[in-house]
Amino acid sequence: MDIEFLLLLQNLREASGGILNGFFEPVTKLGETSILMFAIGIIYWAFDKNKGIFLMFSLFTNRIINGFVKITACVYRPWIRDARITPVPAAQADATGYSFPSGHTANAVSCWGGLALNTKKGFKCPKWLSALLVVLVLLIGFSRNYLGVHTPQDVIVALLIGIAVLFAMTKLMSFAENNPKADIWIMLGGTALCVLLIIYAALKSYPVDYAADGSVIVEGSKMAVDSYKNAGMGIGFFTGWFVEKRFVKFSTDKSKTENMIRLIFCIFTYKVLDSLSGNIVDMLTNAGLGSGMAKALMQFVCVFWFVAAGPAIAGLFTGLFAKNKTK
Repeated sequence: MDIEFLLLLQNLREASGGILNGFFEPVTKLGETSILMFAIGIIYWAFDKNKGIFLMFSLFTNRIINGFVKITACVYRPWIRDARITPVPAAQADATGYSFPSGHTANAVSCWGGLALNTKKGFKCPKWLSALLVVLVLLIGFSRNYLGVHTPQDVIVALLIGIAVLFAMTKLMSFAENNPKADIWIMLGGTALCVLLIIYAALKSYPVDYAADGSVIVEGSKMAVDSYKNAGMGIGFFTGWFVEKRFVKFSTDKSKTENMIRLIFCIFTYKVLDSLSGNIVDMLTNAGLGSGMAKALMQFVCVFWFVAAGPAIAGLFTGLFAKNKTK
């Protein structure tokens, strides 16, 4: 049934001349980690630090769970399972790793669903905006089906996992607020889970299927790269959150100018670091680190900068501004 549903959508795409591709292609990009990081960054750096932390807890926890499930289930992408499936090329290019569950959908629940959910602390989302954000999450999930890169069960399970993680993170945030000294255990627990994901991805066996010409259809080691990246992101977040909470302690309850200085500095430096990441990964891989570990290390650096190092250095500039203002 899942393949038949994708074929139905594919026939609709072809019959309409792809008229809706121009709508669903940008919609699906709103579930990409890189775009969500900038959306979360704007909130975290300049408008509502607590809400930004909640969204990151949800996003990176989802990424870790997604990494574990993908390499455990090892479900091939729809076009590999059935040659009749022809995904939209732009979406296929970004569809890395195994298929189940959908990473874009889980990301969307974490960020846009997390923004719609009113937590104890942080930005209170108006009901009309919450409704629009829920619709956006559902559209992102459906776009993965429409573009032919995920089956319905990939999307549905990702939605369920994402919702469960959201509510679990509300409990964790409440626990962390009531037990400030527990931050070290949260950091160590999260980091340990990420390390476990790396070990699991490196040591587990992957299915090997062959094409008619004898070539391997899917190389498991390449499919596991996303799990390494997710683990690197997670370690960068948990350690960065701990360092920021204990030592940096920046606040968005400052003047608009100070918040904008932090925002501009962090966006610019994070963008530079992100743009250099591909070359750095290639350099580390050529040095013998291995593609998966190189990407994990680079993701750690990027996310740690995002959460702690960038705001810490930006604090030097906002501090100078505050001093000049008082003179």
